Formats: sequence, C-alpha cells, structure tokens
Amino acid sequence: MNFFSPQPSVDGKKIFAIGVHRRAELVRYDLKSRQFIPFLGGISATGVSFSRDGKWVTYATYPEGDIWRSRADGTEKLQLVSGSVAPGWSPVISPDGRQVAFIGGLSGIQQVYLVSMDGGTPQSVRIGAAVPGASLGWCGTGKAIIASQAEAAVKDNRTVLLDLETAKTTYLADSQGPFLSRCSPDGKQVVARTVNGDRLRLFEFATQQWSDLVTRSVGSMQWSADGKYVYFDTGSGAEQAIYRVRLTDRKAELVTSLQDFRREVEPWVSWMGLTPDGSPLLMRDIGTQEVYALDFEAP
Repeated sequence: MNFFSPQPSVDGKKIFAIGVHRRAELVRYDLKSRQFIPFLGGISATGVSFSRDGKWVTYATYPEGDIWRSRADGTEKLQLVSGSVAPGWSPVISPDGRQVAFIGGLSGIQQVYLVSMDGGTPQSVRIGAAVPGASLGWCGTGKAIIASQAEAAVKDNRTVLLDLETAKTTYLADSQGPFLSRCSPDGKQVVARTVNGDRLRLFEFATQQWSDLVTRSVGSMQWSADGKYVYFDTGSGAEQAIYRVRLTDRKAELVTSLQDFRREVEPWVSWMGLTPDGSPLLMRDIGTQEVYALDFEAP
C-alpha cells in the first residue's frame, strides 16, 4: 500500500493520509456477447502483446513491473525480468518470436532492453532515454525497433528507429511531438498520437509524409493483426469509448462504449491492448483508495 497527502490532526496525535492499493483485472471485450470477461485468469497486468502467430503473449505485472511470457492460454509461464530489479513496461515479442523488447530502468534511466524468450540477462539497446509512459514496437521483419526518445521538452520528443543489425538510429521526418508511435505489421506505415491527444497521425515510409488519420480525442492505440485497422480509445475525452479506423477510407466506427467501465487510470496514457482476433484488452480497476488515521507518537 502507498500513502499520499499526509495531514496532521488538530491535536497533533494523528496523521490522516490516503492509502492506495493499486490492482487491476485484465479483461477482454468479447465481440459476440458484448461483455468484458477476464483474460489470462483476470491477472493484474498491463502491456499485453502477442507473437505474430498468436501463440505466445508477454505482459508486465501491475503495479510491480515484472515481465512475463506465456502461451496465449496462460500456460508455460516464465518470468523474464523481476520488477524489484528493473520495473518494466511495454514488452513486445519480436517477429521471429525469439526476443522480447521492453522499456525498463536497470540503470535508473528509462531505456529499451532486449531479453530472450527463454529468459536470461536483459541487454540494453543504445537508443537513448525513452519517454516515460511511451510505447515500444518492432518494425517490419524485426530488424528495427521504434520508440519515442525523450528530450528536454515534451513537444520535442522524437520518434526514433534503431536498426539492430547496424546499431544505426534514424529519426522519422518531422517527428517532433508525435507520441506513442507504432509500426504497421508490414512495416510500411507508422501511426502516432499527438502529445495533447487531439489527433491520430499516419506516417508513410514511401513518401516520408505525415497526414491526419483521425481528428478527435485519442489515448492509446493498436494496429489490427492484418494492418487494415487502427483501434484507439478516446483518452481523456468527454466520451469514453473504443473506436477503430479503417485505413482504406479513414472511416472511424465505434467498437464499444466505456462510459460504465471502471478503468485503471495510469500516468500519461492508460493502456489498451488488442488480441489477434480484434478483441480489445483493458485493465479494470479493482484497487482500493481509503482515508486512514495513523496514530502519532512524538519521539
């Protein structure tokens, strides 16, 4: 439990504080029943991602930050990284299914690391400091990693590509500002939201140009497995919902409302995932927040 906002009582004998126990239930939106149902047994986890063949998943326990991998049905679990050593998030499996990239703090600075799917010592990939709360991903066949690189000012954060074979870093053209960048499954496009979350933008590698994909409130987003859609939630917008936009005509359609869903709220952007069949994944808030009175005895 974490305590916040301590205040002394008038007589000085007690300290009042807010006690928070953070916990979430991982749920999947079932497209047929239109209900949220527990996924992977309803574990408290974030950053769930799937292998290209859909047989394996990785995730970070919440709020501990342990990185795990397992079969898509939850069997054959293996802890890859301990959160007590390096709290991690945004784990993603490489296209060949051999490695997991994640953002962690082994050296006290949030950086990108690689670890084998069979476990072992994580290795830093020198991509610079990662943006707190940002996403991470693989591009194309897995020769490159895409991430948001932290700068002194948030508006100057840049989207960077790291070629793992040559260790060369390149920056997407005019990428200052776009946040939470993700490569399409075929590696030909990148989708990113703006820092203030008012637009979803599309970058084409062929033309080196950005264009607006959606002009509305955007939080987290995910590509569909076939690359035909981008799913996104409405972030901090007045309407709480999940939409998907079709790339061919840029038409957005409602997937489900979140108005009555008690969602776990995270710093920067609350997480949203997607199963290979297009079912959204979310974290349902099952934690507690209470006011406590602690007895105080002066030394």
